Amino acid sequence: MYSAAVERRRRWMGALLVGGALAAMVWLMAIVGGGLQDAGTPASPAATEVVYVRSGESLTALAARIAPELPAAGVIAQVRALNSLESSGLRVGQALVVPDYR
Repeated sequence: MYSAAVERRRRWMGALLVGGALAAMVWLMAIVGGGLQDAGTPASPAATEVVYVRSGESLTALAARIAPELPAAGVIAQVRALNSLESSGLRVGQALVVPDYR
């Protein structure tokens, strides 16, 4: 009934529509899901404290030490903001102002 060219165009259009719908779903999940990572982290700490970097400690390890129950990415973002850290490099004994989550 349909020629091969028409059938091929229909398949291409179907594939484009499905691909576009999948791309839109991924984009939507990225937008909506992006905020979920920090959702458990308070926007601003009620109090702060000073901690000192231990040997071999990274920002991720520091976040786990000061707030093990909260998402590390949110805690790291707050530590970086409080201390104006432009990189993730830390020095042993470095004093850092961190949120007090107690």
